[in-house]
Amino acid sequence: MSILHRLSALPIRHKILLSIIGTSLIVVLLSTAVYLTVGWVGLKNKAVDEIETTANMFAQNVSAALSFGDVSAAGDLLLSLKALTELERACVYDKNAGGVLFASYTPAAKGLQCPKELAAVPEDLAGSLLHREKVFVGQDQLGTVVLQRSTDDLQGAMGLSVLVAVGMVLVSSLIAFLLTSFFRRLIEQPITQLVATTQRVSEESDFGLRAEKFANDEIGTLFDSFNGMLAQIQSRDLALSLAHDELKQQVTEVEEANAALNTTLKQLRETQEQLVNQEKMASLGGLVAGVAHEINTPIGVGVTAASTLHAATEDMSASYEAGRLTDSGLRKYVQTAIQSAGILLNNLNRAANLIHSFKQVAVDQTSSELRQFDLHNYLEEILLSLLPKLKKTNISVELNVPDNLLMQSFPGAFSQIITNLLMNSLVHAYPDTKEGTIRIDVDQEGEQIALHYRDDGVGMDRAALDKVFDPFFTTRRGDGGSGLGMHIVYNLVTQQLRGRIRMDSKPGEGVHVTLQIPQKLSMEEVA
Repeated sequence: MSILHRLSALPIRHKILLSIIGTSLIVVLLSTAVYLTVGWVGLKNKAVDEIETTANMFAQNVSAALSFGDVSAAGDLLLSLKALTELERACVYDKNAGGVLFASYTPAAKGLQCPKELAAVPEDLAGSLLHREKVFVGQDQLGTVVLQRSTDDLQGAMGLSVLVAVGMVLVSSLIAFLLTSFFRRLIEQPITQLVATTQRVSEESDFGLRAEKFANDEIGTLFDSFNGMLAQIQSRDLALSLAHDELKQQVTEVEEANAALNTTLKQLRETQEQLVNQEKMASLGGLVAGVAHEINTPIGVGVTAASTLHAATEDMSASYEAGRLTDSGLRKYVQTAIQSAGILLNNLNRAANLIHSFKQVAVDQTSSELRQFDLHNYLEEILLSLLPKLKKTNISVELNVPDNLLMQSFPGAFSQIITNLLMNSLVHAYPDTKEGTIRIDVDQEGEQIALHYRDDGVGMDRAALDKVFDPFFTTRRGDGGSGLGMHIVYNLVTQQLRGRIRMDSKPGEGVHVTLQIPQKLSMEEVA
């Protein structure tokens, strides 16, 4: 863990204490270091000046002794330096003699000797000040004076200064600590109180609490901002609580409304299913009535033929019993029997075909069986079952379907679709017994069957076209229209047959209904 990370984890009172004392200590130490450095440099410079001045004066005085080679005089002059207690040695070297030692003074207490030659004198010595001063007479150099001074007195003076500086640092640190401890409370106490308030707010979730303000400084501004924030949170929390209660009430109302809507929707679906079933039954009832009327004619003719044959047979039997049966009478009976039997057979076959078509279509319309069927033959059976309706109009139906086109689908749905489309055209497209033609064309497009239903009736405008598949929409409500026919067609195509349906029409141009239906459906697809 780094030092900065450790410091950041300290309590704020420790941070304040460390920051103030640390800053004060660094400043005092830097000031002390500068003071000691300046003091040392000053003492050393003063000592250098003193030894330079002494060497310069001594060089002037000893010049005469060097000129005359008077060693005794030079020695006497060197003894005058005894007053300099810090002097370690004084040496005079004669240049004319090759820089050899001319005279010297070495205090016995120092225990030092002058080198025999000037060249052996070092340039600098640790713990001492060494100064060389050349001796001139006029422009001629006669020799060199070397003075060596001890720095023990300077170090002693600096040691005392260091002790004084250390004392000042300790006293300053103590004063800084005491002052920091006192003024720290002015900062620490408000912040501690603010922290305590925030903890209570967090634990109790009571945004009505407020922090007590201590002063009008920056910390006081922080308290004002914190209290203002609590007030805003309290206000928003109250508004949120009210909004939550209101939302809860609205949710309850929406749930109740949804429950009512679901109930109404369920009732509407049940009603719609009932109406659809009624529509199916009405269509089936109309089919039954029409087929019954159509069957009545061949049955009536058959009954007449049977009655005629029965009467002729009784006459022949009576003539035979009475012995009055002649060849001509027998031939007449046979001709009558053949004619009556032919008429009876033709009309019974016609009735049987009508009954077969009606039975197949009626069964399919009332069941939802998935089976295979020939589309061309099945459409012909549907048209045959609708023949009683078509015979009452001037409308012809043209069927254009490929032979042997097998479908795996719901024939009952096809029957209801074609029946509703035809009845819709008969009721709406051809008013006042208008003549017309209805075409049903079927094309195979890959795995899809395209069934095109067209009539050349009155057509419809855009407003009616947009609503044609809506439930309960009809333009003949006053004439008994339920408005469910095309809605049933749309649901059968899109839901049961898994196909698509589109209607195009313009006023005066008839309608064109296009069905796109899969040729083969599987039980998995319709499950």
